[in-house]
Amino acid sequence: MAKMLGMLVSTSRQASAVARLAQLSLPGRVHIGTAPEPVRRLSSGLTAVDALLDGGMPCGRISEVTGARSSGKTSLLLAILAASTRRGEVVACVDVADALHPASVARAGADLQRILWVRPPTLSAAMRCTELLLQAGGFAVVVLDLGGPLPGRLRGHFWPRLLHAAEHSHTALIVLAPHRVAGSFAALSLTLRLHRPLWLRGLWPLFEGFQTVAALVRNKLGMPGQKTVIRVRESCSFPEPAFTSTNHEHDSRSAFTSTIHEHDPQ
Repeated sequence: MAKMLGMLVSTSRQASAVARLAQLSLPGRVHIGTAPEPVRRLSSGLTAVDALLDGGMPCGRISEVTGARSSGKTSLLLAILAASTRRGEVVACVDVADALHPASVARAGADLQRILWVRPPTLSAAMRCTELLLQAGGFAVVVLDLGGPLPGRLRGHFWPRLLHAAEHSHTALIVLAPHRVAGSFAALSLTLRLHRPLWLRGLWPLFEGFQTVAALVRNKLGMPGQKTVIRVRESCSFPEPAFTSTNHEHDSRSAFTSTIHEHDPQ
């Protein structure tokens, strides 16, 4: 009898704890007494980037890719679009700055027939379009590209709504911005920083591309703080980078031809 009363008290306390947590309106899901389901990942098609992100961009979550102009954000976007459409998936891109170049997307290897390109007139319209796309479902990834300088103050109430819609549709929502914008609602934040330009040696040196450092500054699903150095060629979407840890970099040998190959970071 005492054992049954103890179980009832324990169950009552657990229900009370769940009710209190529900009142807090915390982002994400709260699991009591059970292990959460593993998060499915969306591969970027780049081995080192996927390794940095524990398999790729998390589905049903918000991921941020931040950095200044010419840091490699668009190149990474093209790589993700190409990898997703090659797998037969449908993707959407909400382009606030109207900067997406269809010819570059096609050259990166993406199937334009599987990409929904939305060019909203305002930031508020872009946020609403993103929410509608997530609610519609059927997209492996929805990209919200906020472009360069943000046109006005972002409304904080949109982020919990976008996270809720992404969770229910199991869609990977990727936000591109100059700096972090989603706050605690982002499961991970990947910051790109220009490392150095690359030049072809010769009598007249020619610009070949640049190296950029990708740093995982936030990761609610794993270990943050790791880095990878990526070489971006001028004429390609995104090359295969060499994975490096936070404290050291290692040599990599050429593994691909054309515009995709690993490199030896200096």
